[in-house]
Order: sequence, then structure tokens, then C-alpha cells
Amino acid sequence: MIYSTTQRQTGVTASLQIYNLGQIKAKQMNGYILLSHGSKIKASNEASFEVLEKLRGKIEHVELAFLELAEPNFESAVRLLKESGVSSIKVLPLFLAPGKHVREDVPVLREMCVKKYGVEITVLDYIGSNDGYVGLIESILLS
Repeated sequence: MIYSTTQRQTGVTASLQIYNLGQIKAKQMNGYILLSHGSKIKASNEASFEVLEKLRGKIEHVELAFLELAEPNFESAVRLLKESGVSSIKVLPLFLAPGKHVREDVPVLREMCVKKYGVEITVLDYIGSNDGYVGLIESILLS
């Protein structure tokens, strides 16, 4: 319980407010994962880390994960975010099309991490399905 008292300037009347902590919902802290395929080519993975660093200047609690061929993997990114105190994670698959990884692998990893770490994980639509992404391609092509 939290007790809060207020007093009028005259000092004559006072009020007491009692709050049950169960009724006060703590602010939920969100985390974010950029989910990339991963590559044997180091420069390819480094390009993903460059995007991550640019986003970290604007967004708190954002991590990068690779599905294969590079580290950190998905579970490592979830663990880092959970340890930083997030209660909810949004995952953005950086894929142009809904192939096997998007349709099969990502849901399995999500479910495993939800059970293991007790954190809410929402997988957003793959980036290729986003109208903003299509608009970006159009803008680049027509510039």
C-alpha cells in the first residue's frame, strides 16, 4: 500500500489517499530486436551492427540477433533484454519475403524464449511487407 496525504494551505483540512499497489500498474518497459539472417561474410554482419548503433542513438533497449552463421543469436538477445529489465519485446524480422525462417523458425524461437524467460515477445511482420519499406525503395529508385 502507498499512503499519500495532502493538506490545504490553511492547515485546517487534510485528506488521506490510500493506493493498493496491485491497482497501480507499473510502466511496462519495451525492448526491441532486429532479427537478421546472418552471414559467413563478416562485413555483412558488421553492416547490421552499424544499423543497430544508429538506432541505439534514438531507441533504448534495442538489440541485434542473427538466425544463423553469426552471433548474437535470438536467445542471447532476448536474455540481454530481459536482464536489462524489459517486460515486452518487439521483434522486427529484417527479411524481404516470408520464407522458411519467417514462417517456421522465428515462431519456434519466440515460443521457446517466452517459456524460458517469461517475457512477452511480439514478432512484427517481416520488413518487406511494410508499406514504408516499399516507399523507401520507390524513393531510392526514383531519385
